[in-house]
Amino acid sequence: MHKIYKFISYTILLTLLFSLQSISAENSLSKNISKYIYELKKFKCNFIQSSPDGTVSEGSMIYSENKIRVNYIKPYVVTFVAKKNKAMYFNEDLMELHYFNPDKTAFHIFKSFFELHNMPKDTYEIIENNNVINVELIKILVDDISNFSIIFQNSPIELKKIKWTGNDGNYTFSIYNLNSEVVINKETFSMVNPILNN
Repeated sequence: MHKIYKFISYTILLTLLFSLQSISAENSLSKNISKYIYELKKFKCNFIQSSPDGTVSEGSMIYSENKIRVNYIKPYVVTFVAKKNKAMYFNEDLMELHYFNPDKTAFHIFKSFFELHNMPKDTYEIIENNNVINVELIKILVDDISNFSIIFQNSPIELKKIKWTGNDGNYTFSIYNLNSEVVINKETFSMVNPILNN
C-alpha cells in the first residue's frame, strides 16, 4: 500500500512540475513575442496572398504604428491605406475608389497584435511547433472573421504569415523580405483622392 501511495505522489509531483514548466515556457515565449512586436514599430515587406477563390496576389506592405499601406501589383494594381477609423481602397486598373471604416476588416485585428503585451491572456493562445510559433486569437470581435492567427519563425523570432477565415473562406498572407529600415513621409499613408492627382 505504501508503494502505491508513493507512486501516486510521485506521479502527481511529475505532473505538477511538467505543468509549471509548460506555463513558464509559454510565458517566456509570450514575453519574447511581445518584445519583438513592441520593437517592430515600423517595417516594410513583400507578400504573397492567397484568397478563397484561388487568386494569388503579390505586392508590398508598409506598417507604422497602427497605420498600414498595401500596394498590390499582381494580378491587379490596387492600393489599400488604413489608419485610425478610416481606410481607402483604390483599384488603379478600374479607376475605382472607395473610402470606408476598417474596424470590420482583418486590419483591425492585425493591428491589435501590436498591443499583445496589453491583451488579456484568455484572448489568445500561443502554440509552438518545432521552429514555428502560432499566435491564435480566441476572442474575435469582427463579425465577418471566424479565425485569425499570426505565425512567427522562432530562433530568431520573425513575422512570417497571417491567416484568417472570412465568410467566403480562408486567406493566407505570407510575408518575406521584412525590413525595419523604412522611411515614412507624409505621402506614405496619404488618402488624398489619387484620381484627382492623376
